[in-house]
Amino acid sequence: MSWMDDGGFVMDLLPHRRHFDGGPLIEMRFSTSNGVESFLLTKTEVERVRRECNRILKEMKETEK
Repeated sequence: MSWMDDGGFVMDLLPHRRHFDGGPLIEMRFSTSNGVESFLLTKTEVERVRRECNRILKEMKETEK
């Protein structure tokens, strides 16, 4: 199964695009049965996604015990 199969996602740095504050932009693409949804994220938003992923992974690990 590929990352871009139904339910998959990919994140890419957009080196030639900048947020209005000058920071880098990241494109996050989700593949669904209805097509591909694309979101532009700032570094701060990517850090928030990382925190949420770490939080839920910790919860999942605790339920495995």
